[in-house]
Amino acid sequence: MTVFEARDRVGGRVYSQRLGNGAVVEMGAEFVLPGYDVLGETVDRLGLALYEKGTLYGDREPRDGPPVTREELVAGYAALREPGSGSVADALERLVPSAGARAAIASRVAVSSGYELDDQDAAALAEGAAGLGDFPSHSVIGGNDRIARGLAERIGSGVHTSTPVLRVAHSDAGVVVRAGGGEVAADACVIATPASHALALEWDPPLPDWKREALAGVRYGQASKLFQSLASPAPPSQTLSVPLRFWTWTQHGIPVAASFAGSPSALELLDIDRGPERWAEEVRRLRPDLEFADGPPLLATWHDDPWAGGAYSARTLSSPPDDEALGRPVGAVAFAGEHTAGRWHGLMEGALRSGLRAANDVDQLLAARA
Repeated sequence: MTVFEARDRVGGRVYSQRLGNGAVVEMGAEFVLPGYDVLGETVDRLGLALYEKGTLYGDREPRDGPPVTREELVAGYAALREPGSGSVADALERLVPSAGARAAIASRVAVSSGYELDDQDAAALAEGAAGLGDFPSHSVIGGNDRIARGLAERIGSGVHTSTPVLRVAHSDAGVVVRAGGGEVAADACVIATPASHALALEWDPPLPDWKREALAGVRYGQASKLFQSLASPAPPSQTLSVPLRFWTWTQHGIPVAASFAGSPSALELLDIDRGPERWAEEVRRLRPDLEFADGPPLLATWHDDPWAGGAYSARTLSSPPDDEALGRPVGAVAFAGEHTAGRWHGLMEGALRSGLRAANDVDQLLAARA
């Protein structure tokens, strides 16, 4: 097996880093939630382990928005379990009478999806990552990117980093992939890049219209993360800034205040393009109970990453994703990535599930030739 990776590391939008105080933080995908069965099986297979963070991902305390009671918030989420058609913004106005609950839920959904609500399909309200609940959250001990690194270690010298793919010549009989300074011929291949990068490759022959249209139709949310060291670990917590559309959390035993902002408007409000300073000030104001340590904050962005261009895919009304076409092979080329994972889109679990589906597509192709 040969794997070409454009970056100087494996993992893509799953990327773990160690801070100066020894804490491991997730620059990209972080939370392992209930129902992540494939991820859990993969962790076990690689000899890794999960730890419970203590952070209640689905039960964030709203602050700085219109007044809202716990009862109003719970009732608002319950009313949205069957949101109907239209946009998220429409469903909130139609189904949630409490202004405080509408504002808090709107902020929560925009943060989690990284996308503006007036063009976001109301169906997103039924997705687990946007729901209310005291369910536990986990991460991989030592960093989530240990999954990607563990899989790469099993392939060994077949993994080539800093080697972006440039061209794919394909037919029903096989493929020739150009990457770096050479070419590799194979019976089949899997393309596992964000949709925009898959479109940017040179294809011979060109991708069929149905595949190009499906890839071009994928829309990505925008998000950023911020990490500020603490003088000592704080108890687990989760706090949502309703007007600025970010949340800040702490977790068991980790001396870090982590924050996540979602949607283009949130990144603009926080002056992300100018650096982390404005956002860091807002976190300190939101969480005066935390004892922040000296030292600069660490900012993670994805909109300016040339191999990503955004955080993760979103379900939009203006460009609804064609799940079947996104996952369908073209000749000897199978397609993976969270944007091809249907209802699991946007998640680590979806990325892994899409890989299993693409591997099965390749198996079926090879079996048909035998």
